[in-house]
Amino acid sequence: MIGKKIREKRKEAGLSLRELGGLTGLTASFLSQVENDATSPSINSLQRIATALKTPVFTFLNGEEQTEILVRKDSRKKLSIPSSKVEYELLTNDLNHKLGCFLIRLKPGTRQKTLQLYQQTEEVMIVLQGKMEIVLGERTYLLEPGDSIHYEGSNLRSFASASSEELQVICMMTPPAF
Repeated sequence: MIGKKIREKRKEAGLSLRELGGLTGLTASFLSQVENDATSPSINSLQRIATALKTPVFTFLNGEEQTEILVRKDSRKKLSIPSSKVEYELLTNDLNHKLGCFLIRLKPGTRQKTLQLYQQTEEVMIVLQGKMEIVLGERTYLLEPGDSIHYEGSNLRSFASASSEELQVICMMTPPAF
């Protein structure tokens, strides 16, 4: 179902598969397979598509729009690709607010390289479990449970699980562009 939503957004933007491919660095053939749900994109590919279409990644996820302000843990929208070692959960009811909040889980030893989002963001990450190595610009930081870091989203290069246990991080972002 991700493919159908990508196709809808691409057509709303008035782009052909070839034009979207030019904006993302992905082939038109691959994008066609994604739109037809014949293949699942990686999280980075999905982010490239979202950035090119100037929409948050979570726009492509299935699930009903939640109007209730309370989000139960078993009804969160989740972004995880079967072959990926990273999972994102939307902690807010939707992306139509000034602030987005996500729970990020990384398997031990996993590094997530980041791509520029379609708009500038301000972000805070708080480590709940495990240790996180985060690269902002040219600097690398090591955070432990309870530590937090505040930064301009354009400075984020990567983050990684730096311990033998799963990394769990809360990320708050304004505007919610992921």
